[in-house]
Amino acid sequence: MDVTVLVALAEPNRLRIVELLRRRPHTVGEIAAALALRQPQVTKHLQTLERADVVQVHRLGRRKVCALDRSTLADVARWADELAVPGPDDAALARYGAAIAAAAAPAPVTVRRTVPTDPATVWRAFTDPALATRWWHPRHFTVARFRLETRPGGAVELVLQEGDGALHRATGQVVTADEPRRLGFTLDPIGPDDEPLFVARHDVRLSVVPGGTDVQLTVTPEDVRAGAEAAIGGLGVGWEQLLDNLVTLARHDETLP
Repeated sequence: MDVTVLVALAEPNRLRIVELLRRRPHTVGEIAAALALRQPQVTKHLQTLERADVVQVHRLGRRKVCALDRSTLADVARWADELAVPGPDDAALARYGAAIAAAAAPAPVTVRRTVPTDPATVWRAFTDPALATRWWHPRHFTVARFRLETRPGGAVELVLQEGDGALHRATGQVVTADEPRRLGFTLDPIGPDDEPLFVARHDVRLSVVPGGTDVQLTVTPEDVRAGAEAAIGGLGVGWEQLLDNLVTLARHDETLP
């Protein structure tokens, strides 16, 4: 669609002219009278609309009859219809906003997925940096750094990078490492002052089910500081996207056992 159409429609009086012509064609004089505008002013607006193919001016003798070019407006309607189609991120952003609003009293978040592979492979996906970097990131992020030492007290570090280069860091430690059934760890988002925004206790439980491995992950926020609402609100949406990534990885990567 030609952007000049939108530019032409952006001026309030030109939009009023289009609304008037929606009902029927009008002469220049009729438009001026109906909208209480001076005729030279109407003429200038019509010239702009005509150049944008929004209006057709029919010169009938000494009269100028103006009508809408419906085909151009049909193109605008099709373009607007395409804009109205929900994108894959819209629902996630809406839920994220609702979760932020509820973050004043954070509750544990539980996310569950069936991953089409065995528990040992899922365990490796959670702990092996070569695998974890391929799925441990929400949409529009990548993993810049990952470490998870599979022993109680072992270090955990995750650095996510946005498309504009901004980095988001979280650190913690392993609490439970019962391979390949249960993995417990903290992973606390770091704020601008290099201090944790809150403690995020993660409990991952793996069990064999028809079709693969049931992954049940519960995140419990504790010791929440002021300003942590956005990070807490993103826990559920973020982990849903992460586990969906893991399901996709297990389903399509033939190199996994």
